[in-house]
Amino acid sequence: MVRNLLRRIQDGTLKTGDRLPNERDLAVEFGVSRPMVREAISHLAGRGVVSPRGGSGSTVTAVAPERAQEALYLYLRDNRLDYRSIHEVRELIETHAAGVAASRATAADIDALRQSMSTLRDSADRLTAAAEADAAFHTVITRVTGNRVIELIFSSLHTSLVDVRRHNLALPSAYKEAVRSHQAILDAITEGDETGARVAMSAHLGAVFRYWQETGEAPTR
Repeated sequence: MVRNLLRRIQDGTLKTGDRLPNERDLAVEFGVSRPMVREAISHLAGRGVVSPRGGSGSTVTAVAPERAQEALYLYLRDNRLDYRSIHEVRELIETHAAGVAASRATAADIDALRQSMSTLRDSADRLTAAAEADAAFHTVITRVTGNRVIELIFSSLHTSLVDVRRHNLALPSAYKEAVRSHQAILDAITEGDETGARVAMSAHLGAVFRYWQETGEAPTR
């Protein structure tokens, strides 16, 4: 029953705002008891796809971005995907995003990147601050694209590796490389150099991936 209702929502048979059939009709349609119908509705509500309305039934709700992000993050965590898979997705998304940022970034966006860069540069002995600045830098770049799908995927990827980022920024060589490569990305975006921004981001991600290959550990972000 849950799968059937989900399929109707996914294929558009049931749209956001539509009211589900009442308990009695669902029980008859699926040949189950009304308590089982209530349990199924409760399950769907827990997944954020329907909203119970008491005696007036339940309606299909739009899935909040936070829920979609959480679902993708949990998938990445539970399936323990190797960094090669994550790296390939990052190359596709973040290299493109850097080029877009170079063409669209406003003065406020560039100021935000500079602030993150300044914090990263000054946080060699403050790992949490450095890791947060690193994440903030990449977040600004993906946000500038205005593409919510890119932002969602990016957020899930970076959330899944937050502890790894903090661990590796503790390594002097990795920290210095992070500062250097992020500055190169910032310079290209500031100059409006789309190709340069893509090249700088690709070089940054490539260096991170090579570190993983050499050490056998997922690298910093």
